Amino acid sequence: MNNNDLPTRAEYQRSHKKTKKHFYRRWWFWTIIAILLLAGGGFLGMKMTATGPYAPTTKVSKKKSNTKKSTAKKDITLSQYKGIYISDKDGLSPDQIEKAIGKSSATSVSATSQNNIYTWNTIANGELGSKLTISFNNNHAIGKTISGIKVNRSEKLGLDSYNSIQNDQTQDTILKNVGKPNGYNDSSSNGKITQTWTYSSDVKGNTGANFIISFSDGKVTGKSQSGIE
Repeated sequence: MNNNDLPTRAEYQRSHKKTKKHFYRRWWFWTIIAILLLAGGGFLGMKMTATGPYAPTTKVSKKKSNTKKSTAKKDITLSQYKGIYISDKDGLSPDQIEKAIGKSSATSVSATSQNNIYTWNTIANGELGSKLTISFNNNHAIGKTISGIKVNRSEKLGLDSYNSIQNDQTQDTILKNVGKPNGYNDSSSNGKITQTWTYSSDVKGNTGANFIISFSDGKVTGKSQSGIE
């Protein structure tokens, strides 16, 4: 063999020298990349707050209550009493009246006339025990009474006031001379309305002293008293 064909020592070392691999071709490089990607994906999926990862919360919507407050009827006034139409032919029915002034407090049946009696205990400006009663026949209001209405009087009523009441005087005259009553009663019979007024507060005399005035067609037809002095 021709020694001239043999490589020199330096040429031999250069030809057999190991070529260094680039770092991105080494296995440990891609292992680190994979770990970083996995860790990064977890953090990217979470929102961050000042105190750390934020976990989304589910909002609970509160439904507004649709409960309606019941509106109770107000106390019955004297004007409402006067507006209650009575007639033995076509007076208002119990349903019509309760719709206008509220449900009655109690009902009963008259032992004598067999009429149905409806009672209301909520009277505006009423004394203790004040009430409204309405009697019905064949489902028509035929009579009504309101009692216990408070009245402010400038002076007490005595025999002088009672004696001043005369037949055929008008209701306006009575109001002027005697004042307002504490109670009213109206009744219908054969198409005719009769009325009585009761005076029971600030009456001179015994405990429970009172007097009653009767009217027909708006004029005095009679009177009666109990315990006046």
